[in-house]
This record gives sequence, structure tokens and C-alpha cells, in this order.
Amino acid sequence: MKKWKTFGAAALATVVAAGSMGIFAGCKGSDPDTFTIWMASSVNSTFYSDYGENPFIQYLEKKFDITLDIETPMLGKELEDFNKFIGSGTYFDLMDLSFYTDSIAGLYDEGYGAAMDLTEIVADYMPNYTQFMAEQEELTRYAKIDGKYLTINNYNEAIPNQWGGWLYRRDWLIDYGESQTKGKYSSAEEVEKALSSESAGRTGGFIEPVADDSYEGGYAYIDGIVFPDGYLTEDGYDNPLTIRDWEWMFEIFSQNKYCTYCISIPNIGYHGTGDLLSAFGVGALWNVYDDGTGEFSEVKFGPTEAGYRRYVETMNEWYSKGWLDPNFTSTSGDMFYAIDADSVNRGEVGMFYGTAGSIGDLVEKNAEVSGNVYDALKGIDFWGACHPREGYGAADEAAEMYCDDPTIFYLDGQETSRRWIVTDSIEGKNYEKFFEMLDWLYSPEGCRTKSYGLSKEQIEEYDIDTSLLEEYGLMEEGCWWWVDENGEKCEEGTPGAKVMNNPIIVNASGDLGVAVTGAYFFGRGMDPKKEYDQNTLVKSHALEAWSKYDDKGNLAGSFTSQFTEEEASDYNATQETIREYLGKELPSLIKGGVTDMNWNAFLGALRTRKCDDNVERLQNLYDRLN
Repeated sequence: MKKWKTFGAAALATVVAAGSMGIFAGCKGSDPDTFTIWMASSVNSTFYSDYGENPFIQYLEKKFDITLDIETPMLGKELEDFNKFIGSGTYFDLMDLSFYTDSIAGLYDEGYGAAMDLTEIVADYMPNYTQFMAEQEELTRYAKIDGKYLTINNYNEAIPNQWGGWLYRRDWLIDYGESQTKGKYSSAEEVEKALSSESAGRTGGFIEPVADDSYEGGYAYIDGIVFPDGYLTEDGYDNPLTIRDWEWMFEIFSQNKYCTYCISIPNIGYHGTGDLLSAFGVGALWNVYDDGTGEFSEVKFGPTEAGYRRYVETMNEWYSKGWLDPNFTSTSGDMFYAIDADSVNRGEVGMFYGTAGSIGDLVEKNAEVSGNVYDALKGIDFWGACHPREGYGAADEAAEMYCDDPTIFYLDGQETSRRWIVTDSIEGKNYEKFFEMLDWLYSPEGCRTKSYGLSKEQIEEYDIDTSLLEEYGLMEEGCWWWVDENGEKCEEGTPGAKVMNNPIIVNASGDLGVAVTGAYFFGRGMDPKKEYDQNTLVKSHALEAWSKYDDKGNLAGSFTSQFTEEEASDYNATQETIREYLGKELPSLIKGGVTDMNWNAFLGALRTRKCDDNVERLQNLYDRLN
């Protein structure tokens, strides 16, 4: 029997003709106002084991007179869990596709698959979502598949503040960089002259702060650190920019007796997200590149590009010098943002890819809570660094090597990986309530609530379980409130008013921020510019650095989901074969070094595994859609 795969006016007309929206209620033996949801992300179990205990979810249930029955998988079992349900035909009403990589068209399968055609329901019941899609046409141009809304998607109003990125120990630079240039100067010009060399531009070093009215902070190089190619911000802090800046830091880190190694990489030899690789102008696998006109429309396979070899040779150099973790191949179970966390938390690593929860002295503070404060943690000060680029800084006109800004790396952008399908499990339910709720999360009020949690007024609006809010002291003022340009509380609608996130949430470690908000749920993410900046100096610097460049080269999930079922199957099979080979071969090249012979053999093996076939598939898809 063909499944009821299309929502909209026709289906509703049948219901209305029968007498009421509830005429089909419970035809599958369930409460017509209870909706089941499979969500790929879960919150730390120290807060709750059932996502339905989230005050944000409870508020939605009360506001729209529905019940949300939410199930989440075990960490690391997301795709396995999703495939289990899809394969068995045991569908939830709403299902998260964050870990799904196959064709969306395959989930629809001409009306017989799990996904329903939501085109009419979006038009009839989701005006806020529809308006956003119309206003953000460039962002959402791949939202439809064959002209149909088979998914509803999470988008952000703007690029959000990043949850993580590169971090380095600035305190070590100050403490162990005494052998570098250091002196006292009367002008910025004298500083530049002292820090320059005839052969390779600035050499990097340390100076006494120099008064200079051109900087808001009143000083250039306010803490004395000057990177070889760094960029100076208006508050007087110089920041690392290039691979040469990183290597300058590594030289200094290595002087520290506590430094076990300077940096680590994933055990497969590269970041699958493109981080660090992008410095050399290449991506991890298949990405889009500037076609010479500023348009990112040319598909290439990173490992066969010249920059990839330079990356491997650089990693081999770092490995030989002891800068790269000698045991990097032993971290197979670690996520790219938490490699060898034990060594990082002991203060033994100079630089790593981490989260905002490690900025500044937070690692030391967290250690104090657990009672494990190591000597290497004392005075710790982790600063954020932007993605590096190869070669020398733009100011060094005499440099022999200079490359463009990196364009292929992880960046939490306006399009997110969180897409959702609605299945025919929802048949017979009062789904107009459900879609009204989903659409509200694209309204200004709903977007704000999803992003920041409940205000004091919202907490008091309905009778919900507030035990979590009480435990963390969030009841008195709520999770957020309005402030004016001076940070003073004000009424909504006050000119220039912004959201003030409760400092308890801002300063908390762990998952409190996602435990009381809709960060993992459906909806629109809020523009961070609408939030009052209450970050510390070091955190503001990190957030700015992590968003310095635009990620233009990674292929959006909405793009690859346009593959036909056959194309997706071939693409994924080739990708799996390539990933397996790279993960096995690259670590050996990084440890043993690169020669023309072994590199040519490496390239030959990649082409034997049909890496170029996926270039052709992706290029054909791009040309077909544009």
C-alpha cells in the first residue's frame, strides 16, 4: 500500500470534510498530540538522561499543548542507531539527519521511503521558515531536492561564535622567549626596525610596550609579543598568522621543561575537516576551489594537489624535530577537538585544537575543582589562533613564498549539518500544532528562546519542572534578559537593546549552555551581534581569531544531498576506500619522510582507487545545479 507521503491542503481538506482535525487521531494507536523525535545529539548525563527534561522543551510543550517524546543515541552510535530505525521501518515523527551521508532522495524514494514531501505543509503552516528561505536564497538554494522540501533545516542568522579552534599557550611565549629580541623603544617605527632582518623580514621577538595613539589600548605590542608575520589588533596585541609564526612558537615551547610536545594531529595524519591542511591551499578530500574568477566552483581532490605534499613534508619536519606528538598515531579514539586531552589537561602541550572551555586559565580552574593541579598548569593562559596560512605575512614583500587565505576548514557557519525529515509516523496526529511549534522557532522570539533558553518571564509563564534552573541559580533572573548599550537592564524594544546571556551560563564549564537551550533542536540560530559582548579579553580574541576566514571550500551537506541514490552510493563507496587508504598510508609518510618515489606511488594508489571519479561526480552535480 502506498504511504501517505504528501502533506498540505488536499490532505487537510479530507480531514475537514470528515468533521474535525482529530478524525484520524490515534489511528496508529498513539496520542494525537504526542510527537516522537529522534535527535542525534545528547546532553551530558550529569544534567539529565531524558532530553525532555530540558526546560526549553518543557516550555514548547506547554506553549503549544503537545508532548514531545525525544530519543537520543549513545555517543558514537548515532549513524548506527539512525540506520537501525530506517532499516526496520520503525520511524519517529521527526528524525535528525546530522550523521546521515547518503542521498536524501533515497529516503523519499518516490513516495515510498521514510521522508515525506513537506512542500505544501511548509507553504501552509510555516510562514516564518518560508520567509527566511526567501530572504536567504543564496544560503538556502539547495534546500529543495527535485523541487520538493524533503527536509526542514537548521540555519543561523549569521556565522555564529565558534565553539572551538586552535589554542596556544601565550604564557609560555612570555616566560620562555627571553632569548628573542627584547628592548625598549620610543616608537612603533623603531620596533619594526629592531625586529626586521635583511633576509626574511620580521624575525619575531619581545619588546617593551610602545605608546602609540593609533591603538585604542594606547600601546602597540601591549604584552611585548611580536610574531614574525603576526597581525596587530587595535587593542595592541599581536597574533599569529602563518605557519612560520607557529614554528617560531614551537621553538620557544621546546625550551620549556614541561612541554612534552608542541602540537598533535589526528591518528590518521590529517584533520578530516581540513584544519591545518588548509594552510597549504588544499582540503582533506574533495572540495571546491576558486576557479580564477572568485567563484568557488572547481572541484579538486586535495591529496593529489601540490600543497598536500608540502603539508606532509612539513608534518615530517615537525615530527623529526619533536614538535609533533611522537605518539600521534595512538589517539584513534579521540575527536579532532580533544586529541590527547590528558596531556593538555596536565599542561604539557603548547598548542592544540580545543573548545572555548579551555580558553585562558579555564584548564587550570577545572583542575582545581578536581584537585589535580600540576606544576605545568600554573599561570596557564591559552589564547585562540586563527587558521594559519603558508608562507610569510603580506607585509613581507620580499618573501619568496606567500599564499592566500585558507578556505577549507571547520567553521560552524550559517548552514548547519542539522537537517530533519518528517515521516508517515505522524499520520493521524494533530500535526498542525507540531508545525506551528517548529515554525515558531524561526520567529524572532522563538529563535531567541532556542538560542538562549528561557527568560524569567517565560519561566513564570507555565508550570514546568524548574529543578535544573534552581540547581544552577537561574531562576531569579532567567537564562537571559535585555540590556542597553551600557549593559544595564532595560525593556524589550529599547533602542539598541541586546540580549544579555546569564553569566552563570557564560562562565560554566561543560554542557550547561546546551542543557537549558535548544542548541540541538530544530530552529534558527541567532546572530551573535544581537548579544551583548560580555566575554573576557582573551575569549573575545579567540572568537575573533576563529572566525577570521570564511570556509568557502567545504561542500555543504545540502549540496551533496542532491545526489541521486545511485550517485550517492558510488560516491560514498569511493570515499570509504580512499579514507581507509589515507588513514593507513599518511602516518607512515609523516614519520618516514617523502621522496619522489614514495609520493608518486602514493598518488598512483589514490588514482587506482578512483579518486578522480568522485571529482567528476561532484563537478557534474555542481554544473547540473548551477
